[in-house]
Amino acid sequence: MSKQSLILAVKEADYIERLADYIRQDAFGENWQLTAFTNPTALRHFIRAGYRADLIVAQQSMLEELGEAAGITPTVVLVAHLGQCSMYTEVIQYQPLPQLLQSFSAVHAASASGDHMVHAEGGAGAVVVSVYSASGGIGKTTLALQLAGQAGMRQARVFYLNLEQWNATSLYFGEEGEDDFSQMLYTLQSQPEKALTRLTQLRKRHANLKIDYFAPCSNAEERLSITSEQAKRLLHVIAGLGQYDMVVVDLDSRLEPLHQAVYEASDHVLWLVSEQSVVLRKTELALKYGEQKWGAAFLEQSRKFRFIQARAQRQEISMDTKLNLRIDGVLPYIAEWDNGGQAFDTFASAAYLGAVDSLLSRVSHVEGGAGDARGSRHAAKG
Repeated sequence: MSKQSLILAVKEADYIERLADYIRQDAFGENWQLTAFTNPTALRHFIRAGYRADLIVAQQSMLEELGEAAGITPTVVLVAHLGQCSMYTEVIQYQPLPQLLQSFSAVHAASASGDHMVHAEGGAGAVVVSVYSASGGIGKTTLALQLAGQAGMRQARVFYLNLEQWNATSLYFGEEGEDDFSQMLYTLQSQPEKALTRLTQLRKRHANLKIDYFAPCSNAEERLSITSEQAKRLLHVIAGLGQYDMVVVDLDSRLEPLHQAVYEASDHVLWLVSEQSVVLRKTELALKYGEQKWGAAFLEQSRKFRFIQARAQRQEISMDTKLNLRIDGVLPYIAEWDNGGQAFDTFASAAYLGAVDSLLSRVSHVEGGAGDARGSRHAAKG
């Protein structure tokens, strides 16, 4: 099969040289042939001569010289920061090369499909795994990050999506790009046809964990403003992009329409519980509320619930039989984490890592069984 033709036009010859060297060694080069220009006149003559161009990537000054010669060819403008040139799809010129090439691929894929709102329905797209608990401080974010990180280290392509109001992952990811999530939500609301491209521009990459994510939002009220429809759209865009095998969603301990929408978009919901009476009572109240609020719709989603016992100090599981919960996994108690240790950084606990690895294997392969997870479900084992 012939390669796609990528036309690159920038003034800096060293930029072209670095990108060309990277493409030669990257999988991107298996599907794309690079043709580069530093002279706008040469670019204009090339395009007008009718040579193949499947995607044009150029600096704004080059595109101004090109004028209308580009025709309907998908076009990307390279910018120093977003908002410089709204006429074209913008991509930050200086960023990690893997993310840069992902952006190019996403723009081309979106234009080829004619549908920027890609959906992960009907079995297509990434596996969506949500992590939830009715009680805070139980290790929900720890599990979500470890799950995403271990999947990334298995060479899976993973996106970590935090939908908590109090998103504390800036402790691990830093605060650069704190307005990115707000910009993504704005695009979903005002220009949904550009959501896929916007996602590729705003996502960040954690080099060690090998996962993508949005930078933690600085505005805590932003999370409260997200509608259930926006949440479903966002998950559909991420999961249906074609660049991820798994999306891990980190939810807070509320139970709102957004949560029900995320459950509907999820393949699996890991619901953390513990033997503490307070946690069990909150779990009971949340399950009752969900059934009262959404009725059959909530019960339908409960088929996806996998109750995970967190902070377990013994192998034998002893849970409140009144709830009749079927425990699908056990996460061991790590004493060091109670003494100020950072759960995210503590990869030395072989027991915890083994438990997460077991969960990861199951959510990657298990299909939903009949009934629900409250004592009557018989799920197939992965």
